[in-house]
This record gives sequence, C-alpha cells and structure tokens, in this order.
Amino acid sequence: MPTDQGAQQGYLLLADISGYTAFLTGTELEHAHAIITELTKLIRDRLAPPMRFVKLEGDAVFCYADAGAFKDGERLVELIEVCYFDFSNRLLDMTRGTTCRCDACAAIPSLGLKFVTHFGGFMVEEDDGREDLAGADVILVHRLLKNSISDDGGPQAYAFFSEACMERLPSGFELSEHRETYESFGETQGGVHDLQPVVEEMGEARREYVSADDADLDVTMEVPFPPPIVWQYFVDPEKRLRWQTMQTAVRTQPNAQGRLGVGAASHCAHGAGVGDGLREYLDWRPFNYFTNRWTPLPNGTEALPPATETTEFTATENGGTLIRWRIRLQDRGPDAKARFEPLAGMMRTGYPTVGVNALMTVLKQDREAFGLDEG
Repeated sequence: MPTDQGAQQGYLLLADISGYTAFLTGTELEHAHAIITELTKLIRDRLAPPMRFVKLEGDAVFCYADAGAFKDGERLVELIEVCYFDFSNRLLDMTRGTTCRCDACAAIPSLGLKFVTHFGGFMVEEDDGREDLAGADVILVHRLLKNSISDDGGPQAYAFFSEACMERLPSGFELSEHRETYESFGETQGGVHDLQPVVEEMGEARREYVSADDADLDVTMEVPFPPPIVWQYFVDPEKRLRWQTMQTAVRTQPNAQGRLGVGAASHCAHGAGVGDGLREYLDWRPFNYFTNRWTPLPNGTEALPPATETTEFTATENGGTLIRWRIRLQDRGPDAKARFEPLAGMMRTGYPTVGVNALMTVLKQDREAFGLDEG
C-alpha cells in the first residue's frame, strides 16, 4: 500500500534528451533503443547520487534532492555541467566509434540534452519500495519542459533554473532571464544557462596537476561515498569547517563569473598562533580534482609553506571515493624539504586517521539528505 513521508522542500530536476521523438520514429528501432538506453543510463549515473533518481519518463530522467543535499546551489550547477559535458563526449565517442551505417547510428549527433530545475515543495510517496513525487511544484517542473527557450536562435543545450532555484545560486552568477506562462500557474520566470560554451571551456582549460611523481607529499584516504558527494565537503566552506576542525573560518572570493573555480580564492583562518593561508584555484575539474596555489599569510606560525596542492577524487568499484592530497613545495631545495618533513610526517599520520574519521562522521550525519542507505 502506498505511503508518504510528509511534505518536503528541495530541488526538482528533469534532464531531457532533445530530438528523441524524431530519432526513434525516423530510425531503426532496435539500434535507436540501445543508443537511448545507454545515454539515459549515463545521465542517471551522473546525477544520482547526490540527487535521488525517481523514474525514467520516456526521454527524460526525473530526479530530486532534499534541500540539505545542496547547501550551496552552485554544486547543483556543477552537477548539471559535468553531466552535460560527459553526455556530449559520449555522443562524440559513439559517433566516432560506430561502423554501422544504419539511420539510427548516423543520427546520433542530432541528439541533445536540456535540463529544467525548480525548488519547491513536494510529497514523496512510496509504493513497493519505489519513490514517486506529487505536488503542484512537481507539475510545474514538468510543464517547464515545454518552453520557448530554443526558439528564434536560443540555446539548444541549456539548463533553466526557476526563480525559486536561482535564489539558491551564487549572487554573482549571471544568467539570461526567461519567462514562460502556464495555465493554472501564471508567469514563471528564471534564468537560462547556455551549456555549449561550458563544454568548450571545460575541454580547452589548461591543466594544473600535481602528479604522484612530482609531489613532496602524497596522502591517501578512502570513504564509502561517491565523488559528487565527497567533492562538496572539500569545496563548500560550511561543509569543510564541519570536519576540518583545525580551521576556524573559510571565506571565499568568487572568480569573474561569480563562481568557485579557476580564478577564485579562499582565505583559510586557523586557530590562535597558527598562520592563515590563501588558496588560489588554478584548475577545477568537478568531480575529478582541483588544484590550488597555497600562500601562507604573515600572522602566526606557518601552517604550510608556499606550495601547489592537488586534491583528487577517484571512484572506487564499491561506489566509494579514493581521495589523494598531493603537495608540491614552491621551494624544493634540500633545506626547504628538511624543514617540511616534520609537518609532512604529521599529515601522513593524521590525514588517513583523524581526517577520515572526522569526514566520515559528517558524511554519516548527512547521508539521509542524499538518499543513501545506512551501510
């Protein structure tokens, strides 16, 4: 018998494959179905978790997330961007890799992807272990799929964020305004994020990466949560402070696009007698790795000498994440390395033990927001 969990607030998202109907009706069904199945699986895998998969609705993947899953809405933007980037690359790989000359395989480049997102209230209903959602906001997000964004030369690949959703995005993140009017809902406004330039920028961005062979310190730890979730606890100031208790404050400075990424910085404050530091982000690859330049500030004992850091997140076969923190000193002379070694020794010991225990504590506290079972 169906049961419900009461009214909730959160994010509602539909990822819709554009060109789906023409693709299925104008091509060989067997090959077309296999292609769409592979693409929808990729979309689902990229979005959930941290979102919760609800169901596949023909050409659309429907997901939701509790409000607590994204304390900072920018992480939702990153999730969508990475999903579209991987979708675009998969289309390219499929096009290049096929030797089949059927109409379905030839039409692969005609497919696209668009997202609509809304923040609002909904009821979660359970029936035979499966979740479904109900409520006016659920109806609205589905109505938003039928829009005029791509008309008259508008972007074909985009993410539309309703006004309620935009209130949770970074204030400096500027989007093109768009309005739609629907029966029973009136005018709905929001912002359009053109995804094609994002794909081009992500593909062309210069890489800054500290490899294991080039690191003066390489520390590893593993947690049983997937990279898109773990990533948040390293880049969101509020989440970082909950487990990196040696820091007393983290203040971020967005880049020119109003985002946290290349060109952004964070000021990390530590306890009394320990110097603060500035992290300037040089490379930003959600949910793979980020690289930053660390510069100690002249107040108190130096927490870490000037260095470049790469923090990398690798998915494990069991659904967890292998986290590797690599440091390359700016001064790599023998004297500098000798001075660094006592601190490096403490990091090698503390990071995989105290650090992982602290991180696991907050991840377990938040697991319900991500729809993860106790394990």
